Amino acid sequence: MITTLLFIGKLVAASGLLYGYYALFLRNRGFHQYNRFYLLIATVLALALPFISIPLQLGTAQQAGTGLVKTLQVIAGGHWAEQEAGTGGPSPSHWPGFFESGMLLHAAGLAITLFVLLRSLLYIARLRRKYPSERIANTRFYDTVEPGTHFSFFRFIFWNRDIPFDTKQGQQIFRHELYHVQQRHSSDILFMELVCCLAWFNPFFYLIRKELKVLHEFLADEYAAVEQNRLDYAELLVLHALQQKRSGIAHPFSRNQIKRRIRMITASAPLRRGYISRIMVLPLLLVLVSAFTVRLTGHSPVNATTSWRSDKPAVVIIDAGHGGKDPGAHGINGALEKDITLSLAQKVNELAGQYNIRVIMTRNNDELPGNTNDIKTALQKRVEITTEKKADLFVSLHTNANGNNAIEFPGIEAYVAGRRTDAKAETLATILLQQLSPVYNTSLVIQKRTESGIWVLDKCPCPAVLLECGNISLAEDEKFMTDKNNQEKLARGILAGIVKYLDSNR
Repeated sequence: MITTLLFIGKLVAASGLLYGYYALFLRNRGFHQYNRFYLLIATVLALALPFISIPLQLGTAQQAGTGLVKTLQVIAGGHWAEQEAGTGGPSPSHWPGFFESGMLLHAAGLAITLFVLLRSLLYIARLRRKYPSERIANTRFYDTVEPGTHFSFFRFIFWNRDIPFDTKQGQQIFRHELYHVQQRHSSDILFMELVCCLAWFNPFFYLIRKELKVLHEFLADEYAAVEQNRLDYAELLVLHALQQKRSGIAHPFSRNQIKRRIRMITASAPLRRGYISRIMVLPLLLVLVSAFTVRLTGHSPVNATTSWRSDKPAVVIIDAGHGGKDPGAHGINGALEKDITLSLAQKVNELAGQYNIRVIMTRNNDELPGNTNDIKTALQKRVEITTEKKADLFVSLHTNANGNNAIEFPGIEAYVAGRRTDAKAETLATILLQQLSPVYNTSLVIQKRTESGIWVLDKCPCPAVLLECGNISLAEDEKFMTDKNNQEKLARGILAGIVKYLDSNR
């Protein structure tokens, strides 16, 4: 839910800034072709920016742990069952009712906007079936008596018989519509219509679509009136400004921003200046990239050659969640949580020596810790192992899953103790999430369960973090977590995060 809201916020803010620059520095300035391509590129850029993430290494791990990650306190039922850690049941932290309502609202908006678009397309299709046509200048010319014509759509020109084609006015209108066809303006409009359908909640895309249509008219007017008296052409626009019916995706001859079009046509001198205004887009792009794509990550990811070293290796408990009679969550394609967590824990153990970390695993095979048959006793055994080995840290590995129709977060999450405050555990969780974020989709919001708690985290004698390494109910996450190469990336991210945490607390 948080990721979705963040995406929407970035999308609206980016498109708003890009449109604001256009409105302040480019609108009505005369360089219409430049403006046309700017608006198209701005739309694509606004859609792409929320998906781009550029890690920037800045500051120390300790600094990163204090300001970049917030803690979200959540409520969950249960006390002893391992599923309370988010592996099988609903997690109110994701506000499932609100999220599902939002999805339904978006689907409703998408359906309505697609219906409006489809209605316009069907209107054009009906005109093509209703009226005869002939080929003129590589276009299909339809001679109609339809209100709202003249207009063009791709290579179709729909003509109104009220104005004879071979008159001076008819030739001006034909040149206007032919220019739309030659410049493929309908492709721009159809693209913006689809964008407005998908992101119907974003008002700036509607403004961009509106301006793009006006720019098309400016360009076509300029072409149609280049060899004619501009005042006569302006008069022609006014005479046809009261057409009643039009298609939202077509280019009607005289319904779009008449006053602005007449001002552009009758200007005593073309407005061609504005080089500084156009160049100013460069600092705007720099601001956008910095604000929306750069992600501060503290130190660079630690590898075997730069790992933390000390006279005494750190002791870290790596807990493979579930096991034995407790399979954990079931993947959408049949994978079991207990198998994924064991494989990942074994990979962490295998690589730990490169980081001068001594790993102690709570289980090495498909059984509950202590070879017990009781889940409650197995949870107690995990804490006992941590206490007996005098471990420096405890990291429990799990997978998330959808439950009771709740839509969980896709990707990696971290939980800390909810019934007590542990600043060190929160710092460890922060650094682990930051190290894992370049590996896979990661929520930078630490989770807590304040009412029911997560027993092993609440009782652990050292800083303890539970990592959800992906959502096993999602095919993409399941595929990622079961891939051996990805498991190594996750393992190295976990070890690098442990190293950075230890380094910051030396």
